Amino acid sequence: MVGKITKDNGLSFVVTLLLCLLCLGTAYRYTSIIIEVCLILALGVSWFFVQKSSSSLQKNEKFFIFALIAFFLSALVSFIVGSGWELKSLRNPSVPSLIDLDLPSKYLLGALLFFLFVRLRFKICTIALFYAIGLGGIINGCFAIYERYVLGFSRVDGLSGIAEMADSSALLGIFSLLLFVFTQSSKQRIFYFVAIFMACFASILTATRGAMLGMILSFIFVGVVIFWKRRELFRFVLVGSIALALSFFASFVSQNGRDTLRLESAKEDFQKYEKGDIAGNSIGARFEMWKEAIAMFQMAPFFGLSTYEISQSLKEIRARSGSKICRDAQGRDPRDEAIGNKHNQLLNQAAKRGIVGVIALVLVWVASIRLFLPSLREQGANFVFGLLGLCMTFYFLFPNSLTGEPWESNVSFPLMCLLICVFWKGILQERQIAN
Repeated sequence: MVGKITKDNGLSFVVTLLLCLLCLGTAYRYTSIIIEVCLILALGVSWFFVQKSSSSLQKNEKFFIFALIAFFLSALVSFIVGSGWELKSLRNPSVPSLIDLDLPSKYLLGALLFFLFVRLRFKICTIALFYAIGLGGIINGCFAIYERYVLGFSRVDGLSGIAEMADSSALLGIFSLLLFVFTQSSKQRIFYFVAIFMACFASILTATRGAMLGMILSFIFVGVVIFWKRRELFRFVLVGSIALALSFFASFVSQNGRDTLRLESAKEDFQKYEKGDIAGNSIGARFEMWKEAIAMFQMAPFFGLSTYEISQSLKEIRARSGSKICRDAQGRDPRDEAIGNKHNQLLNQAAKRGIVGVIALVLVWVASIRLFLPSLREQGANFVFGLLGLCMTFYFLFPNSLTGEPWESNVSFPLMCLLICVFWKGILQERQIAN
């Protein structure tokens, strides 16, 4: 399972080092995009010096690259049709704002990075990467404990933001569970058990309901797949899941039995919403945003509304949707009101990019699953890499795409793209070793 790095293979060393730094630094907001840009630069320069793969791109690889490019094109069409260039840049009003193309451009970067990972010949030291995953989870746990119990934060956010800290920590916990299950060393199992606990504890301390539910569902997903494919290892899933249960218990005890899962808070939000009160009501605000998204989709069903169009149509959107969120209040900048997302990935895509955008997003989901699903029929490391990739996609789909927009996050999406590249490269190098 280890891709060896020789002394003369500098690219392999640089890539492995950057990927380890990615896992160790997920608590910092800009780590994922910094690492992505550094990798593109390193691989781009190496294109002229390093041997390239002699085989052509596989169908599933082409499909994934096409899906990423299609997502950007869907945003570009919405920008053009919706007169997005009419929105002026805040820093330089003489030129148009490209805010509608900011995140979609990351999909182009992802397509380029994936292509370079597939075509260039280098190896990732997977043992170093796996240790970095576990250590990254422990680091996030320590950071969260410091913020919560030393600084007194009610919801920890690391250096990245509450949702981003929750998602990255949850992912590291899920990955650590898989590494716990598949390692054969007792010492490594202890290490990954601690990593599961610390990473999941960090995610729980963000008090993000979607992340907590996502972890639980992902652990169940792992259990189902292992029971189906590798039943002899299922007992290790159960043991590893004890770390998740302990993290919830530790949070409950340390907060004196307070609402760890924020279930009481959710109940109060529902009661407030029924009375028409959405002030400070996260669930009620989501319902109103979803109503707005449906109204926006009805106004522009094919290509959605650009930020410029939204800023010009706030009163109409509010009237059509019956939203209680005051988007056109005097003194508020229409631009700021127009930029926000709708806390549901499909509805957000439908509102801003229409049917075309929804199809483009679903293509990305399908391409990500299609990339890794066949690996579940393989043995050894490839099964592990395939399951790592599927678990990451599963986590960001259920329930996070229903309560947020992780596929439109300048923090989460670069992280996703990097991990997809890493896990797929792991599969390719293991196949090369086997042949």
